[in-house]
Amino acid sequence: MKKMYTWFKNYPNVLFFFFVAVMTVSYYDGVLEKEPMNMHLWRQTDCLSLARNYANGAAFAEPEIDILLADKLTTGKTAGEFPVLYYLVGKTWSVFGESVMLYRVFYLLILLAGVFAFFRTLLLLNFGNFWSTVLSLLLFTSPVFVVFGVSFLTDVPAFCFILIAFYFLVRSIRIPWAKYSLWWAVLFFALAGLIKVSSLILFVFLGAAFLIELLGKKLSEGGRVFQRPGATFIGFGIVILAVFSWYFYASYYNEQHQFKYTFNSIYPLWLMDEAGLAKLWDGMKTTTTIIFFSRPMIALVVLLPLVNLLFFRKLPLIISLGNIFVFTGGLLYFLLWAPLFENHDYYYIPLLILFVSSFVPFFYWLKERKEKIYRSPVLKILFVLFLGYNFIYCLSVVKLKTRAAEGDFPVVGNEQFVGMMRWVNWDVSANWWRYKAVLPDLEKAGVQPDDKVICLSDYSFSVSLYFLNKRGWTNFMHYSSREEIDQLIDAGAKYLFITDPAQLELDYIQPFLEKPLGEFKGIHVFTLAG
Repeated sequence: MKKMYTWFKNYPNVLFFFFVAVMTVSYYDGVLEKEPMNMHLWRQTDCLSLARNYANGAAFAEPEIDILLADKLTTGKTAGEFPVLYYLVGKTWSVFGESVMLYRVFYLLILLAGVFAFFRTLLLLNFGNFWSTVLSLLLFTSPVFVVFGVSFLTDVPAFCFILIAFYFLVRSIRIPWAKYSLWWAVLFFALAGLIKVSSLILFVFLGAAFLIELLGKKLSEGGRVFQRPGATFIGFGIVILAVFSWYFYASYYNEQHQFKYTFNSIYPLWLMDEAGLAKLWDGMKTTTTIIFFSRPMIALVVLLPLVNLLFFRKLPLIISLGNIFVFTGGLLYFLLWAPLFENHDYYYIPLLILFVSSFVPFFYWLKERKEKIYRSPVLKILFVLFLGYNFIYCLSVVKLKTRAAEGDFPVVGNEQFVGMMRWVNWDVSANWWRYKAVLPDLEKAGVQPDDKVICLSDYSFSVSLYFLNKRGWTNFMHYSSREEIDQLIDAGAKYLFITDPAQLELDYIQPFLEKPLGEFKGIHVFTLAG
C-alpha cells in the first residue's frame, strides 16, 4: 500500500521525466559528441577556447582565449561574461581529458534543470499535473532553446538559471517556512545576470514589483507578495552588486591587457537605414524566427499578452503587471539590438521569457475564472496535438541545425532555410573541421603542440586555433603589410596556415612562402623564419 501511495504521489514527476527523456533522446541523438558546427562557430569556439585555457591552468579571474592579441601579442587575456561555467568545464577537462561531449552534457543538465524548475513552478501555482506538464514541455519545443542549450554558448544556461531562480522565489512566497528558498533565488538570479545581463528581464520586473509593494500598493489579494521585505531588499541588492562588480572588473581587466573579445554596445533599430531594415526583415522571416518557435507558437507569444490585457483587473496585479512589463522589456531588448536579429538567432534566447510571461497569466486566468474550459477534455486534447506538432517542428529544425544532409522537412515550410542549413552543416563546417583532421599530419611533419601559428584565412578570434589546438593569431586584425606579419614572428609565430588560394598571391605574403612545410587537405602550411 505504501508503494502504491508513493507512486500516486510522485507520478506527475515520473510522467514528466518520461516525456522529457523521450524528447531529449530524439533531439540530441548523434549531436552530443559533435564538434562545433553550423552557424556562429566564432562564438562557439571562443567559449571552448576559454574552457581549454582553464583546463591548461589559467586562473579563474584571468580568463584567456587562444588568440594572442593581449599584452603586446603575448597573451590572450580578456574577459566578458562571468566565466564560472567555462571554469567548471575546464577543470572537468583537466581531470577527464578534453571532450566536447562532457561540455555538452554539462549544459544539457542545466537545461533539463531549467525545464524541471518551470514544471515545479507551475505546480506551485496550482496549475495541476496536466497543464504543468504540457506547458513546460511546450517550452522545450523551442528550437533556439534546444539547439543552443548544448552548443557551448552561455545564453541558455543563463535563461535556465532564471527559471530556477523564479521557482525558488515562487516557493519562498507560496511556502513561507521555506526560508532558504529566497536565498537560492538570489543565487540563481545573480548567476544568470553575471553570465548574461540580457537574461534579467524578469528580474528587473520583479524588482520593480517589489518597489511598488514597498510604496504601499497591494499586488495580491492574499496579502504581501514579498513577505520578507528586508531580506528581499538585501537579496535583490546582492544580485545588482554582484553583476555590477563583475562587469566593472571585466572592463578593468580588458583595459589592463588591451584586448576585448566581446562586443556589447547597443545597436538600436532607429539607426538602421531602409536597406538595413529590409535585410533585417528578410533575415528574420527566412532564418532567425524559424529557430525561435513554430509560427503558431510565435503568434501566441505575441498575441497572448494583448489578450491578457482584456482581463487585467481579473488577475492579481503582480501577474497583470508581469504580462505588461516583461513584454515591454522584451520589446525594448529587441529594439536596442535589432540589427543582430537578422542572422544571430541566439539573440532570441532572452526572449524565451515572453513564453512564461504570456502563457502563465492566460492559463492562470482560465484556472481562476473559466474552470470549466480549463478542465475541458477538448482543450486538453487540442493542446496535446499542438504540443505534438511543435515537437515535430522543433525536431526538424534541430536536425537541420546539427546533422541533416537530406530530407524535405515540410513542417519547417521554408526551402531557403532548409537549403542554407544543409550548406552550413556540410560545406562551411567541414571547411573548419579539416583543421582538426590534419593534426596527425602536422605532428609527423614536426609541428609541436606548443608552436604558435598564424591562420591567415580565418577572420574570427578562435575558430582555426581551436581546431588546431594551438595558440597564435588569426587574421582578425586584417593584416595588410609585411611589417605586421614580422611582428607576429617576433612574438613567436613559427608556422603560417593559408586555405584561401587568393592569399597565396598577395605581394606582402610572398616573403613568408619560401619554406613550404606541405599541403594538408587543402591547407597550405609554411615554416616562418625566426
